[in-house]
Amino acid sequence: MNYIKELNAFREWLLTNELSTSAIALWYTLMSINNSARWKKRFNAPNAVVGQLSGLSKQGILDARKKLIEYHLIKCESGRKGKAPIYEFISLVNSADSSSYETIGESTDESLTIHKHKQKEIQRRKEERKSESILKVYEENIGALSPLACDEFFSWIEVFGEEVVTEAIKITAKHGGRTFSYMEKILKEWKKVHLNNLKDVYAYEAKKETSRNNTIPFRKQGKGSKSSVFDELREEVGL
Repeated sequence: MNYIKELNAFREWLLTNELSTSAIALWYTLMSINNSARWKKRFNAPNAVVGQLSGLSKQGILDARKKLIEYHLIKCESGRKGKAPIYEFISLVNSADSSSYETIGESTDESLTIHKHKQKEIQRRKEERKSESILKVYEENIGALSPLACDEFFSWIEVFGEEVVTEAIKITAKHGGRTFSYMEKILKEWKKVHLNNLKDVYAYEAKKETSRNNTIPFRKQGKGSKSSVFDELREEVGL
């Protein structure tokens, strides 16, 4: 399974399907656990760990799990005493691809429909490769993202585009930022001042840097010093 593709497919699936908040949280949590397990087809996930990562109670996990099974998003073997439940993801990417091709033959102009479908598929794959690339840049320079933060990360890409978000990553790393919230503060500031592209970002940050460099710090007088500015001037000219 491809982590980024499955995340994108799940977000698209949610646009046309209703799912409880707890079920959504459980899906993201299980996806994160499976990612840590290096994408095993079947993987163990103790309720204690799932609850800690998702914030769900034991009953909440059971109810959310039932919903995910009903919607054919996962398979699960209930755990026994001393053994954790065993989960298996049902790929949304594969099911989406197969359903898309199944409807192609229903068009009155089959060749044209196939061509359009291929063009959309090529574009989708290009966007996914870009998303994977920028996520890799973030993780290599700042750190790993949690599933929910990852979702917010891609939301910012939709707002600003890859180039601007990449610049935010660079600035975060340059100033020693090590959290997603640090980078998000930068993006929120840019959004507040209505920056729309990389050129605007460069101009804004350059102006901030110039303003910082032109700030002249005043020398503080010592508490016990009684000399004034004029006294210092007299000393300099030898009076």
